[in-house]
Amino acid sequence: MTTLTPGARRGRQRSDLRMLALALLIAAAPLGSMAHAGSAAEVGQAGLNSCRANAGKPLYDCVANVLDRMSSSLDQRAPAEARSALQSAASQLRAATNKAQALSAIAQCRSVFSGIIQRWKAEGKTTTGFSAIAGVLARAAQMIQAKG
Repeated sequence: MTTLTPGARRGRQRSDLRMLALALLIAAAPLGSMAHAGSAAEVGQAGLNSCRANAGKPLYDCVANVLDRMSSSLDQRAPAEARSALQSAASQLRAATNKAQALSAIAQCRSVFSGIIQRWKAEGKTTTGFSAIAGVLARAAQMIQAKG
C-alpha cells in the first residue's frame, strides 16, 4: 500500500477533479449535425444503392422509401423541418408521374437542407451530417435525371 503525503493527496484530488470536469465538458458539449443526421445520410446512401436497377415510377417510389427511412433515422434533436422536408419529398415522389415532378420534389427538399446548413454555419455548428444528406439528395436527383 502506498502512503501519500497530505500535499500529494491534494494534488491527486485536483487531478481527479480536472479529469472529472473534462469528462463533464465532453459529455455536455453540443453534438454537431453528424449526430443528428449522419446516420440518416448513411441510410440514404445504402438505400439509393438498392434503387439503381429501377427507372421511372418504380425509381421514384424506391427513392421515396429511402427518404422515409432517412426521416425515421434522424436524431430527435434534428430540426423538425429536416424530418418534415424528407417526408414531404417522399410523399411528392410517390405522387409524381413524370421526371419533372420527381426532380421538383427533390429540389424542394434540397432547398430546406441548404437553409439548415446556412443557419447552422452562421451559428457556428457543425453541418457535416446535413451536408451528407444534401449529397444523398443530389445523388437521388442525378439518378432520377438519368433514369427517370
